[in-house]
Amino acid sequence: MDALFIEYRDPIFGIVVFFVAVFIIACANYWWGTFKNDKEKNSIEQFIKKFEVVSDANEYKKLLDEFSISSESLGLLAHSFAKSGEYEKAIGIYLIALKKVKNRDEKQYVLCELGKTYFKAGFLRRSSEVFTEALKLYPRNEEALKYLTVIYEQLKEYEKSLEVLDVLEELNVAVEIEKNYVTSLKVLEDENKSDKTKYNELIELAKKDQIVARMLFEFAKEAKLEFDIEILNANTSLDLLWNSDEEILKKSNLPVIQSMLVAKGVEKEIPEKIPFELEVLANLRKNNYTKAGLNFEYTCSSCKGTFPIHFYRCPSCHALKLPYISLILTKNDYEEYYSF
Repeated sequence: MDALFIEYRDPIFGIVVFFVAVFIIACANYWWGTFKNDKEKNSIEQFIKKFEVVSDANEYKKLLDEFSISSESLGLLAHSFAKSGEYEKAIGIYLIALKKVKNRDEKQYVLCELGKTYFKAGFLRRSSEVFTEALKLYPRNEEALKYLTVIYEQLKEYEKSLEVLDVLEELNVAVEIEKNYVTSLKVLEDENKSDKTKYNELIELAKKDQIVARMLFEFAKEAKLEFDIEILNANTSLDLLWNSDEEILKKSNLPVIQSMLVAKGVEKEIPEKIPFELEVLANLRKNNYTKAGLNFEYTCSSCKGTFPIHFYRCPSCHALKLPYISLILTKNDYEEYYSF
């Protein structure tokens, strides 16, 4: 029997088998790569058709599509339109660029820019679909995942936002603050829970996280629940405390809060080391001058943008941090009501 299988021990036969195996693997790999690229191309084409808006007024789209303009140039043009607020033109150009790009990384980049443009224009649902498409090309895209958390948060789909945050956590991204914030929003907006239940669920988290503490204090004021203001960091809640009832402020011995009571004319003794603006108001009040008031400005600690109203997530860079609060001395305006 061994004589019949002698050719299997022939070195030349082994080499032939090896090359045949390599050829089969190479063919299979080529076929799989071609199939995957075709599938990806069809997916992108279907995606573009889904978002493309046909309009005879947009002649520039036809011109850009017909001429051999590189995808890089189209990207720069779209970015300039988006920066100037012309989002419709920017979206149209990004869709044209998406047809032209061949490289997987370039497709991912264009999709992310398109998603950001939809986000800035206020089309949150479309933006989420674009970022989801980008994640199909590269599931570890942190930028797309971060935008999705913000989008789902603004759409009040908190469960989805938390799921995306779990993915970011697996990628070793620090998301504890975001998780606390989204969890708090989810609890506070749950219509099936009583105000007391919501408060009890968040009070322990509020002791660890100042964003949650401020959110819970606002909720407690509105729901008329007791709240220990010692939990709050007074410097990050100056505006809330200033606009709170005097009885609430009297429960704290913090110098900043005591200075507010003096500035409001409730207490007489001015404590040491207080903000300049509060000290000025306190001295004016002691001298019976009541026409001065206090206003606030809020500065993002990440992008340094300044805004007239308080925010948890920066309207400009979307960073989730308590803003720096600036105190501004103003003149009190008293409205006079006239009968007509």
